[in-house]
Amino acid sequence: MAQAEKSALWSDAAVVILCGGKGTRMGSDTRHKVCFPIDGVPAIIRTVRMFEAYGLKRIVIVVGALAGDVVTTVGQEFPNVVFVYQSQQRGTGHAARIGVNALNNLGFKGPVLITMGDKVLEPIVLDQMAELFVRRRADMVFVTGPRQQNPGAGRIVTDKSGKVLGNIEQRDIQLAQIYAGLMKLAKAGKAASIRYEQVIDLGLKFIPNEKKLIKALGGWIDEVKKAGQISGRELLTKLGENGGLIRLGKNSYTAEELEKAAKTVNLSVYLGDSEFWYRTLPTLSNDNAQGEYYLPDVITLGGTSDEWAWKMQQYEITDPSLVMAFNSPDELLIIEDTLRRKNIKAQLVNQPSSQPGSAQAVLSGREFRKAGRWLEMFETWPAKLANRFTEIYGPDKAIHQARRKIFINALKLFIKRYGADRRVIVVRAPGRINLLGRHVDHRGGAVNVLAIDRDVVFVAAPRTDDVVRLANVDSVRHPDREFSIGQMLGQIEWGDWLSFVNSDYVRRMIAQTRGDWSNYIKASLLRLQQNFRQVRLLGFDTAVCGDIPQAAGLSSSSALVVASAEVARILNGLDVEAGELVDLCGQGEWFVGSRGGSADHAAIRMGKRGQIAHVKFFPFQIDGTYSFPDSCRLVIANSGIDAHKSSTAKDKFNQKVASYEFGFMLLRERNKEVAHLLEHLRDINPRRLNCLVSQIYKLLLSIPQELAANTLRDVLGGSYRDQVDRILSSHEMPEKYDLRNVVLYGMAECERSLLAPKLLSENQPETFGQLMGISHDGDRVSKHVKNGKASWLMRDYQFDISDAAIHRLCQDLTSEDPRRVLEAQLYMQAGGYGCSTRQIDKMVDIVRDVPGCYGAQLGGAGLGGCIMILVRADACDRVIEALKTDYYRPAKVNPMLHACQPVEGSGMICV
Repeated sequence: MAQAEKSALWSDAAVVILCGGKGTRMGSDTRHKVCFPIDGVPAIIRTVRMFEAYGLKRIVIVVGALAGDVVTTVGQEFPNVVFVYQSQQRGTGHAARIGVNALNNLGFKGPVLITMGDKVLEPIVLDQMAELFVRRRADMVFVTGPRQQNPGAGRIVTDKSGKVLGNIEQRDIQLAQIYAGLMKLAKAGKAASIRYEQVIDLGLKFIPNEKKLIKALGGWIDEVKKAGQISGRELLTKLGENGGLIRLGKNSYTAEELEKAAKTVNLSVYLGDSEFWYRTLPTLSNDNAQGEYYLPDVITLGGTSDEWAWKMQQYEITDPSLVMAFNSPDELLIIEDTLRRKNIKAQLVNQPSSQPGSAQAVLSGREFRKAGRWLEMFETWPAKLANRFTEIYGPDKAIHQARRKIFINALKLFIKRYGADRRVIVVRAPGRINLLGRHVDHRGGAVNVLAIDRDVVFVAAPRTDDVVRLANVDSVRHPDREFSIGQMLGQIEWGDWLSFVNSDYVRRMIAQTRGDWSNYIKASLLRLQQNFRQVRLLGFDTAVCGDIPQAAGLSSSSALVVASAEVARILNGLDVEAGELVDLCGQGEWFVGSRGGSADHAAIRMGKRGQIAHVKFFPFQIDGTYSFPDSCRLVIANSGIDAHKSSTAKDKFNQKVASYEFGFMLLRERNKEVAHLLEHLRDINPRRLNCLVSQIYKLLLSIPQELAANTLRDVLGGSYRDQVDRILSSHEMPEKYDLRNVVLYGMAECERSLLAPKLLSENQPETFGQLMGISHDGDRVSKHVKNGKASWLMRDYQFDISDAAIHRLCQDLTSEDPRRVLEAQLYMQAGGYGCSTRQIDKMVDIVRDVPGCYGAQLGGAGLGGCIMILVRADACDRVIEALKTDYYRPAKVNPMLHACQPVEGSGMICV
């Protein structure tokens, strides 16, 4: 067929594009499925542009759900497109009939192409359809593909000569299989009763979604559910004598016969004469498992009609990239990836000297080597690698030697699992310490962080699919894992990240795999994929080794998140600035159930050797770095009490975050004169509000000390209902929320964190240590006092946050007594966050009594883990000995102490 003939056909033709469906699996309440971008261009715009390029000027789009979005998106570029509205979602056949009726009302005669707005077609498909339509003088041509490539699509049934008989949807085949099984069950015992659960269990073997199964079975199953059972004889009556058979024209077939006979499936792109559409569409029936009008049923009508001898022709394609469609974000990503690869291939054909745009194509031999070569380098230790370690860790050879072992172990495992010839990158992420600014990063507070000389190392090789394979040197605690990024995202309706992590699917999965190390890798990769929807992330094979103590408050889990994000960023060539990566990692960790901020990830990613970073949030910024004092040492001491954020402790962490949220809501609600100035908790300070500290305390009085959980909605009012429900979904609800203590802690800690750079840069470790102690008192649950040489007395600890105590602070501020005025300042208040433990409190109290100890406090989020101790260099040994004598030996815990040094943040080894 000459090109001129094809052009003439299309110029005389019309197209109907169906865009009326809800597209719920895309997870957006505001954007229609067809308006999601593919490589930066909305899917529907791509389709209309192609049709216009082929000379199709008569374009009808059927809209329904989110009609305004479709009309606005298309109408801006194509004002001549005709829109018709489908008021009820009654199936594709109903939508097509509405669109074709619009053409009929205009008196149109000629070819009509009908397709879906979520289809992505290659131009060759239109060429071949046009050629078959003219050459075979067909009434209708439709596109099909191999069943193996599209197992969920409708089956095309033909006779022995190849004549098309009809289309049978997969759901109708499944229903026939269920009916056949029920017939067999009923005939086996006509008089016996068959329980409702038996019917459902049999049905779930074929339709695994119970809600969809009940809809497919129809009204009779509701009667059985109400009665609890049905007799075999009555069931046979319900199913009818042809139960389990599918009628096609004059013949009936079993599901197995149809599955065996159908070699191709319908891809839902149709080109038919207007007369064909005008006669077949009005005769469609909704007598099927879904109760909808199916557009594919026109194939069956055309193939079995006694009145009209319609001539229908299949156009079978074997390349699935010629006709693609999407219903969910993961399917959209596959289309994006396919088109991207096609574009790269076309560029290479047209410009042989060009290189693909992937990261793997631009990685140099300094960072992307065979695993065997990397191992050889770490074992022979050339000067250039030793120099790189000095840049990262400092000049201490003992630290170099300890770090080398981690890298070597990871490389050996990779080679054992995946081979020495695979080209790999080597990425490290350190543990971290936050010297001041605990629990406030997610409230907009600043942190003062440093990375420490403990690492997790990833040796990773790229893959060509989206599968991630994980192996760990510590295979007992961290067994091998494998997952597909796209498959995980495709399980649910998916909109924004918070909706995804709050979904029943994710929460159920996390509950079943609580504490599994792979969840932290999933967290970062899924967050990256959600952020970069236009790119289908490629997976990787990796071997991991690390020595950051787990559940010790040194962010071993966050290091996994950051390291895996770095690997994905590098191997996929993602354009992510460091600050953005920190935010994405912080949000990514919500996947495991916590609702913290990005302070840990900032320290891990942004650390500088010998430096402390002062990091602010909302927006993220590094507000400067300052040197760690040469006269001081930082000792990390592990309590031996695990702090698992993803186990029972998660609820308490999230309850504290909820107390922040509820307290802040109430403060704004009850102080409307300043509410417009308060975006984050950090904003409650004298500078922002241009007021005295005493007025800050008066604002605090508007918050109750405690709030019973069952009164939340009444107290906060209807305007906060959605926010309250979202917050409550993150944890088990306690009887009450401790509002005033938590809010005061957060306000004061935000102020303390701002003082840190000045104190250390001006060499005031004593004052800094005092603030560390106050900060720890805010988390304290007990107080320990030495009783003689060998024993310690303990009492419970509670910060007084009563109205009377607040009034006393206001009085102290005006007392003109310098000591009282100083102690009443906001930054001097501990508040009560209460995430320490008795063991942690005892360790802090032990070292505070040691001469030369400036300060000590809880490290990390709390409920176990470690403490950090700021000491004068010559007091380091005394502090360590005191802990061994008064804590580790009596508790029968192996001493776990480490004098750490600030090192470089995460990154790829390049030498």
